Order: sequence, then C-alpha cells, then structure tokens
Amino acid sequence: MADALGARVDVRVQEVADRRGRFTATIQAVLVEVEWLGVGWPRQVRELLDRPDRPDLVVAPEFSPGAHKLLNQARMSWIDLTGAANIGLPGLLIIVESKRGARMPRASLGWTAGALSVCEGLLVGAGGTVAELVDATGLAPSTVASALKFLQGEHMLSAEAARGRNARRTIVDRDQILDAYAAAAARLRSPASIRVGVLWRSPARGATELGSRLEANGVAWATTGALAADVLAPYLTEVDPWEIYVDGGSLAELRHIAREVGLAEASGGRLLLRPFPTPAKDALSSEVGGHRVAAWPRVFSDLRMIGVRGEEAAEHLRERMGIGE
Repeated sequence: MADALGARVDVRVQEVADRRGRFTATIQAVLVEVEWLGVGWPRQVRELLDRPDRPDLVVAPEFSPGAHKLLNQARMSWIDLTGAANIGLPGLLIIVESKRGARMPRASLGWTAGALSVCEGLLVGAGGTVAELVDATGLAPSTVASALKFLQGEHMLSAEAARGRNARRTIVDRDQILDAYAAAAARLRSPASIRVGVLWRSPARGATELGSRLEANGVAWATTGALAADVLAPYLTEVDPWEIYVDGGSLAELRHIAREVGLAEASGGRLLLRPFPTPAKDALSSEVGGHRVAAWPRVFSDLRMIGVRGEEAAEHLRERMGIGE
C-alpha cells in the first residue's frame, strides 16, 4: 500500500485483524481500517459493499473500470497497486489518476501460455489427468504436467495419492481458479491484432460466413468476446468490438489472412483479428449452433477487457456456466 501511494505519503500498518485480508493502518496520521481484495472486479466489490462491516479503505492489485464505478458510487475509498487512488476520509484526501498503460507485475512465473491452456481444459471439463489434457489441448505431456504442478502448488487443484500420467486433479474452487486464470490471461494476451471493416447486419451470421471463407483457405478460427458471448450467453447490452482468433502469429500473417478472405484493414473497423493466444490454438474451441467459439473461460477473460459493459456480460456468462452457484 505504501508503494502504491509513494514515498511522500506516510503509511504504516498498525495491526493485523483476526479476519484474513483485514488490517488497520495510519495514512498521514489518520487511522483507517483496510481490506485487501485479491481480485478487484465488480463481483468482489459488490460482495464487499453488501456486507454490514465495510472497511474505511479497500486495496487490490488493480481495480477494473466496473469496480471503479461501483466504488465511486458507494463513496468507498480505494487504492490499487498501479498507483491509482481515491481516498476521501476525515482529514485526508488523496486522488491519484490511473497511470495510462500501467501494468501489474505478473503474480507468478508459473502462469504461462501453456498453463492457461491447461486451465481452460480443466474449466471446460476436458479431464484432470495429464493424458486427458494432452488429448484435449495437443500440448506436450511435460507442459501439461508442469502446469498441473503449478496450479496445485497455488492450491487451486487437489490430487489423489496416485502420481504420474494418470493421476487425476480436481478443481478446489471454480470461482477462484476462473478469476486467477482470467487475470493472468489478460496480462499475457499479445497486443498483436488488426482492425478490419465489415458491414454485418447480423454479427453471428457474418462471423459464420467469414469462418467458412477462413476454413476454405485452411485457416483455423474461433470467435471470442462479444461475438462468442452472443452465442454462449446472449446479453441485452450490445458490446463491441467484435473479435475473432485466427491461426496467424504475426501482424504480417494477420494481414495476409485478411487479404485472402477479402477483408480490408481499417483503423475504425469493428472487427478485430487476433492470433490464438495459447499453443493449444483452436483445440478447445467448440461448435455452437454452427458457430465456432473459443473456450468459454477465454471468452470470459476477453469480455472483461472490453470495459464496464464487457464486465457485465462476462459475469452473465459466468452465471450461465454455473460458476459461483
């Protein structure tokens, strides 16, 4: 917390409370009760605001736009580790704008693209053994085994006594692993993408027709974000941009794919073409009503990065997938 506010602000922890994540501190000689949130998303903020024992100040690694909106509406003081803060307490006012482009350090080196693939496989029910996840993702057995070891070390998976390729892991808490996965997926996603212009009256039909052209050119593809959510868990609010993953790793490859299927790059285009974000590529994608969609945990993570409306659509998808029930 002191690092977030900077050296010019005096912050001292006074006492750690019995409840995990709660402590008291002094900020510029003002005594405050603080609560740490491991995830600063709207869902976690709503749960905090619904409790009768609200703290004076809430801290998280990073608050999303939707979480900022809820905290500010409730006049709740907050800080996150990007250096942003909005603290309004008796005798104390600190406002620090979020640093544009500020990125949090990765929480753990264990979060790799391979670990994300394994996490997606576990969440979609592909199985809990090395052999099952190798079959589902196409990853090397060593990559899958390392990812499972990491996730178990983070207390997200439990395992039976047996070891080896057929030892089965099970998810301890689906909410916890989904949140951790989505945060890591957002930080690891490549910024590589191109915008193309499309005139789709029906986004679902347009994506399916484009997918047919991509397949005819031997290009694997899957919708994500708003396009995929409209099939998996329709939401009343329109969310854009539209996004499609394709099997092209560089900007040059993305541009070549676009030209091959008759798409023109446009700075204001509504459709984003992105390279598949993990080495599993489209292995965990599925057909839903003739529509090719990415694994739903990936869709969830990508929706969250669109903004407040995207976060709302992501939580709707979470509920439709039975997480948190």
